[in-house]
Amino acid sequence: MKKLINFVLFLTGTAVFAQNNMMQNTKDALNVGGLKVGQHTSTMLYGFDTRTTEVLGSYYLDPDWSLATVRFYPKTISTPKGSVKLDSLTDVQIKIILYGNDVEFNTPEGVKVISGTLIKSFTLQKPNQLPKNYVSTLEFVDNFDKIKPSFFELLVDGKVKLLEFTRVNIQKPDYVEAFNTGSKDIKITKDKQFFISQGKEVLKFNTNKKEILELMSDKKAEVETFIKQNNLSLKDRVDLLQIFKFYNQR
Repeated sequence: MKKLINFVLFLTGTAVFAQNNMMQNTKDALNVGGLKVGQHTSTMLYGFDTRTTEVLGSYYLDPDWSLATVRFYPKTISTPKGSVKLDSLTDVQIKIILYGNDVEFNTPEGVKVISGTLIKSFTLQKPNQLPKNYVSTLEFVDNFDKIKPSFFELLVDGKVKLLEFTRVNIQKPDYVEAFNTGSKDIKITKDKQFFISQGKEVLKFNTNKKEILELMSDKKAEVETFIKQNNLSLKDRVDLLQIFKFYNQR
């Protein structure tokens, strides 16, 4: 019995060591430069000449650093320390750049930027807030070409997933020097859109009662009663999450 316990402890320790080693290799790949796309400054907006203009608004999902667990797509890359198989990173600080689908990492060597297409999913954690889970849009099929490579926030998981996509809109300067009209500034706004997924396909979701009851037709009576008894509004984000959680838990 003692030998068996020792053997189990050995296997557990080996598994933990291997996992930690993979995570360290991934961290080394980021810090040393195997994953590095480039240095980045928050005043830069790629593709625009900002020398004579101001950028109004933010092209980040969140302009503040967030503590994250990041899961990469399995991929072997070359680094100055040799080949590394990407795995995951925990307790790292990141920012999501919506314009261009890049991700900033706050590392001891400075801010590094990598392509969002290397990341399968991540979880953000902020003090006194519930964790937020995000998954790459590349995990889904968009037959109507409504989304670009980026990330969905996974609001509710289950048979019918409720997803939220943040779209960034960039208004170019429209200044006309001859008439001294318009603006010299680049204006950035963001809007959020709901999507649903059954399997791999994603569809834009309009929050009206008819559509949600058709979507949940196999439990239509139960869902309709739940909405009525709890006086829920489909236009309220919190209420909408309650409805999807109720349906997926039945």
